[in-house]
Amino acid sequence: MQTLLQTVFCLMPEEILRLLDVKVSKISEVLMSGLNLKYGVSSRSETLQDLACWMYFCSLRRLPAMVRQWWSGEEPRVASLVEKVTTRYMSPLLCSLEMQSVQKENTRTGNMAVKVHPTAREVVAVYHVDEVSLELSIQLPLNHPLGPVVVESSKQMVDTSQWRNWLMQLNVFLTYQNGSLWDGLALWKSNLDKRFEGIEECYICFSVIHGSNFQIPKLCCSTCKKKFHSPCLVSINNNSL
Repeated sequence: MQTLLQTVFCLMPEEILRLLDVKVSKISEVLMSGLNLKYGVSSRSETLQDLACWMYFCSLRRLPAMVRQWWSGEEPRVASLVEKVTTRYMSPLLCSLEMQSVQKENTRTGNMAVKVHPTAREVVAVYHVDEVSLELSIQLPLNHPLGPVVVESSKQMVDTSQWRNWLMQLNVFLTYQNGSLWDGLALWKSNLDKRFEGIEECYICFSVIHGSNFQIPKLCCSTCKKKFHSPCLVSINNNSL
């Protein structure tokens, strides 16, 4: 992969490597349409240059983790050039494609609602359990996919250690496993679905998630064997005094 990417950059047009005023729309057209190459037909130098751009774009799109590993291991001068070329000519289109993919898949989310903010390169997912919602935001960097994504969450409905493990798993998936944004959201939703699957509601507040501490019923009654939220039991005991 290292030799391939180094060769690809050597074949790129000089105006791109020098970051001259090249229309991004023109580059995007080449990247999205691909090239019509034929066996036994010699290609012009311009075609080879377009092919180099297209191959780098496809590598970023399909094998981002491998490109990121190559980029991080290059000497500073080369790494700086790669980042500038990627940020200027590749990242805007790649971010746009990621946003479009999420919008397309957003028709089958069940209890998860997803909002897309293309200009901010951000997707926000809201997972609903009873009357409680949990929000997760993922923002792509300007140099996507070279830089790390930013993953943030407003609340946690499970133990702190478990929640941190899920967020770390999501970061690893998006950074090191060539995962797409939508695949990452699906992974996050799957973890939550499995966590709350088969959990009975608290028989005091009739909810799975408590409204203030966002915890599931944990305290078991020795008589009925049902589980309750601890704040609900405290409230019942205080009212009975």
